[in-house]
Amino acid sequence: MEDYLLLEMPAFKPHYKKWKKYGYKNVTEKNNLKDALEESTGGFCMYCYARIRVDKKLYADLEHAIEKSNSDKLIECIPNIGLACSVCNQSFKRIGEKKRKIEKNTIRQFEKTSRCSAECRKQCTVACKALRELQKEYSAGSGAEILLQPMGIRGSDSKEMLALQYNVMKMEFEPAENRHTYSDSELRFIKAHIKRFHLNDPEFRSRQLFDFVRNVIDHNGKMPEYEYNNLTVMLFCEKLKGKPPEEILKICKNIFMIAFLKM
Repeated sequence: MEDYLLLEMPAFKPHYKKWKKYGYKNVTEKNNLKDALEESTGGFCMYCYARIRVDKKLYADLEHAIEKSNSDKLIECIPNIGLACSVCNQSFKRIGEKKRKIEKNTIRQFEKTSRCSAECRKQCTVACKALRELQKEYSAGSGAEILLQPMGIRGSDSKEMLALQYNVMKMEFEPAENRHTYSDSELRFIKAHIKRFHLNDPEFRSRQLFDFVRNVIDHNGKMPEYEYNNLTVMLFCEKLKGKPPEEILKICKNIFMIAFLKM
């Protein structure tokens, strides 16, 4: 399949500045953390890829990948905190949260070996070994098939990072099998993540790329310049950059004819 028809969703890698403090409770540190996370995503939700800043207002929550209710150490654990829209954070992610509660023995081991503490939050911007081990235990639990952000999840079989791709012709999210070799269990894990966040459900799936394609056709191959409301549109535009309008128009017409029947 043509490269521009499969968009691999990027990993979000926040850049934390050494001279800044980041945290969850302190207002200034919380704003610093939000800024760093928003910059890493380009202004999109880490789970559904919808734009989270509208008219200069941020519509997103700091989201604890491994729920902070498991341990007080996780509250200020910067590598464990991502940025998500309120729907993904407060609705979809919370489903089954009680069932994902980590066993006390595992938490005690994490708290014993973790170097994180409220006193050294500035240094705790990279996931330590203890947090990674806790993540493995968490992800193996019931209903925990979630591509946690911003840490990411590495498959236990393939040893590759589990990732999504957006199939432009289908207008759907799917496991990024095009660039990775995943086992059957890893594929099920990714598909469960897609289902959890309703990425392909008719009620919630994004129409932004479909509308963009139609807009390009209406303008004879000229790509409109506006703030895209979904990361998939931005990634698609990057794939088309440098192509002449005639080719862009042909591509979009082909996509539109097939995608129209699926929307």
